[in-house]
Amino acid sequence: MKEKKFEYDKQQLRKALTRRDFLRYGAGFGTLLTLGPLISACSPATPAAAPVAEATTEAAEAAAASGPKIGGTLVFAAESVGESLEPGLWNGFGVANILDNVCDGLTRPSSTNWTDPAEPALAESWEVSEDGLTYTFKIREGVKFQDGADLNAEAIVRSLTRQTNEADSSYVPGLYMYVETGFANWDTITAEDEYTVKLVLKSPDAAQLHRLFHPAAVIVSPKALDEFGADINVNLVGCGPFKVDKFTPGQEITLSAFEDYWDGRPPLDSVVIRGYPDEGAMLAAIESGEVNFAPYPPSSAVERLKQSDKVKVEAGPPLIDLFLGCCELNAPMDNKDIRLAINYAVNRENAIAAVLNGLGELPATLVGPTEFGFDPSGREISTQDLDKAKEHIEKSGLSTPIELTLSYEDNRFWPQMAELVKSDLEAVGFSVTLDRLDAGSYWGKVLGGESQLNMNQRSLWVPDPDNKVRLLHSSQATAQFETGVAGTPVGDKFDELIDAGRSETDETKRAEIYKEIQDLILEEMPYVMLAYYTKPVVMAQNVMNVPIAGASTERIFLNDVWIDS
Repeated sequence: MKEKKFEYDKQQLRKALTRRDFLRYGAGFGTLLTLGPLISACSPATPAAAPVAEATTEAAEAAAASGPKIGGTLVFAAESVGESLEPGLWNGFGVANILDNVCDGLTRPSSTNWTDPAEPALAESWEVSEDGLTYTFKIREGVKFQDGADLNAEAIVRSLTRQTNEADSSYVPGLYMYVETGFANWDTITAEDEYTVKLVLKSPDAAQLHRLFHPAAVIVSPKALDEFGADINVNLVGCGPFKVDKFTPGQEITLSAFEDYWDGRPPLDSVVIRGYPDEGAMLAAIESGEVNFAPYPPSSAVERLKQSDKVKVEAGPPLIDLFLGCCELNAPMDNKDIRLAINYAVNRENAIAAVLNGLGELPATLVGPTEFGFDPSGREISTQDLDKAKEHIEKSGLSTPIELTLSYEDNRFWPQMAELVKSDLEAVGFSVTLDRLDAGSYWGKVLGGESQLNMNQRSLWVPDPDNKVRLLHSSQATAQFETGVAGTPVGDKFDELIDAGRSETDETKRAEIYKEIQDLILEEMPYVMLAYYTKPVVMAQNVMNVPIAGASTERIFLNDVWIDS
């Protein structure tokens, strides 16, 4: 059986995706690789976080106890709905939510705890070799895609490799999300028989099974790929619990229950996911009942919504990191003392209280408090100290006022957070220009390495520390252009430690590696932490069984959600 192995050109990262590509396909928060042919042998081409009340009425509790009811429409307010549904190239959390409900992956998150081991999905079982390099997946038989195509091993291999094969009809130039699946570390992936897939890694990866439920790893219908080619980005077909009825790019999508879903028809008849980039419009839609589910509510309105008898507000653990990326490709961010000055200038307590309304925790580094390897000692450095801020400005050798441009998206709490950061920085000697951009323009600028200071977040979509640190520090990741650290003298050190952390199987040794990574982050300050965000989710009183842990990190699975009519 002849095989071609994975190849990629790390030197072309910055050139691989033009701004036009970002605006056409969208630029989700992920990683870009320029890859050569990858073809399977058998494939075709601390303030405490404010408590969030669970405003569940006695009637709602009784409804939940009675069991799910079939029917109803969930109208879902997303912060945005991008223009592309391509799993490897998209923007906006609304699209991630679409992918999670139209498609399935080989695995899925734990139904009880987000950070627990992955559970079977399209793969009903698997075996892992003793050396941790070979994964053999047994694929479920009898599963249908929403267009009637059969799920089999070849369909899975093609879906997971098509964006590296220029001969595939669905290929588009430039990836963005696919490295989230871990495939830069894949040696081969093959269809061994009709219902067996074998994945061989180059080195062990403790997070590989978790990576296979990332939205980038969902399986797309081969029939749809043949029919639509690159236009699969507006004609998505999977084998998840809901199918696409109508998609208006950039605005909304209507989904309906897939009657032949392998895990049973979902209770909801339909789901409408609609973008509300304006927080005022979103709040009005929530309060009027225009929408009955809002996983991205205006943080400034949470207290108000908690007092309403029409909705309930729930929140899970702090799974989202908020931070300022310091792009070292552009002066003065290449000056470490400037980065340290920014770190010590920012008032996190104020940001959590005034912008997040208490829904957050004081941060340490990108590795958060629910994650393996978390080192809380970083909180001693990720804190405001105005004397140290001014000391580092003096050590930088630059004259004040030091001009900076802060880029951020024009949605959610980012504009308010930007105003606060601007005030903090100007109090110690910076002059800050605010650069408020739509999502496509923002990501085109930031991932093109053109920003100075950018405002960002990282969610725990794959519950392993490698998922965060690799994205922002590895030379293989385009998202590292938020910081530009790969081009610095310590870039090679980050690469070495990140790869070591991924492949280490001894948990004690692995924790030591992530401690070293966190120490290096605090020493170099490629980004400035703002908060660990505890994201609230708002829903009508009669919306039941929402998986809050996943929703707390923007992963929202609706297959068991129901409405008590």
